[in-house]
Amino acid sequence: MHKLFTLFTLSFLFSISLQAKDLNIDSIVANANGKPIFLFFHKPHCGHCSHMIKFTLGDEEIKHEIDTKMVYVDIFIKESGIVTYQSFKGNRRAFAQHLGYDFYPTSIFLDSNGSVVNATPGAREQDFFIQVLDYVTTKQYLEMEFETYLDTLDFNSDS
Repeated sequence: MHKLFTLFTLSFLFSISLQAKDLNIDSIVANANGKPIFLFFHKPHCGHCSHMIKFTLGDEEIKHEIDTKMVYVDIFIKESGIVTYQSFKGNRRAFAQHLGYDFYPTSIFLDSNGSVVNATPGAREQDFFIQVLDYVTTKQYLEMEFETYLDTLDFNSDS
């Protein structure tokens, strides 16, 4: 009897851990209280991914911006589980491809409605990434494209 109970408990815990790897992006958006969603896609054995995690996302100012103004979703593309987003349902890599990116690392930002408002592929240094975060959190995407936003920053720094 004890073995049967142990087997049942282990199978129940295993099924919970499998379910916990599923990502329902729509639910995350709905519970974000109006904050933008930061989807960070990365893969194993990727030097650029490791660099971005350690130096850019590990930067204290950047961590503070993300922690206080966004909902961060870490998407390790080799992890099992199903991602659900609007009409999409599939694995993590297929989700990145669905969004138009199969390059890692990639940072994708969604607004409070779940629409993509910025995508920044590649490892980025802290100074550039702060500008990305500012663009998203101040909703500059409602006024201008990201490249135009960067031009205004260059213009203002020259003044």
